Amino acid sequence: MMTAPPDPIAMIVDDRARARAAGDALADLCVLATAQDGGLPGVRPIVLRDVGPQGIGLLISRTSPKWEPLSAGRSELLLLWLTIRRQYRVRGRIEPMPETLVETYWRQKVHESRLLDVYYATYGAQSTGVPSRERFLEGIETLRRRYPTSEEVPRPELLRGVYVVPDRIEAWRGSPDRLHDRRRFAREGAGWREETLVP
Repeated sequence: MMTAPPDPIAMIVDDRARARAAGDALADLCVLATAQDGGLPGVRPIVLRDVGPQGIGLLISRTSPKWEPLSAGRSELLLLWLTIRRQYRVRGRIEPMPETLVETYWRQKVHESRLLDVYYATYGAQSTGVPSRERFLEGIETLRRRYPTSEEVPRPELLRGVYVVPDRIEAWRGSPDRLHDRRRFAREGAGWREETLVP
C-alpha cells in the first residue's frame, strides 16, 4: 500500500519552530523574489508573519514595487534556516488575510515600523526617491510628533495582509557531504505529489 506524500506546509511549520528554538536569526524572515513587467528581477527580505495550512502570511503596502508582481503571481518565496540546514522555495497565488489577523499583526509592529507605513501614504511610496536621508528622517519625526505612541498610529488603508497559497514547494535538507535531500511538491487536488530531485 502506497503512503501519501508528506504535507510540505506542515514540514515548514515544524522546521520554523525548530529554527526558532535554535535561535535562527532568519526564523521570522523570508526572501521574496519578483519579476517586474520588463522581466527584471527583484529580491528583498520580508517579515514572515504566519505559516500554516492557509499559506504563508505577509504584510505589504500597496505602494511597494513588490505588490504588483506578487499579486500577479510573478514571485517566489525563499525560507532559509541554516541553523537546521533547511530551505524551502514556495510559489503560489495570493489570497487576502482576514481583517482580524491584519489588525493583530499591525499591533505587533514596533512604533517606527508603523510610522514608516504611514510615511508611505503621507510622503512617498516605498522605494521612491527622496532628496536626502535627512529629509526622510524629518518626515518620520513629523509623524512621530503627530503620533507619539504606537497605539496612536492609524493603520494605513494601503497596508495589505495576504497569504501566499502554495501550489509548488521545493524542500532542501542540507547534508555535510553535499548530497543534499531535495524534493519538489506540487499540489494535486486536496493533497500533494512528491518528486525527488538531484541535488
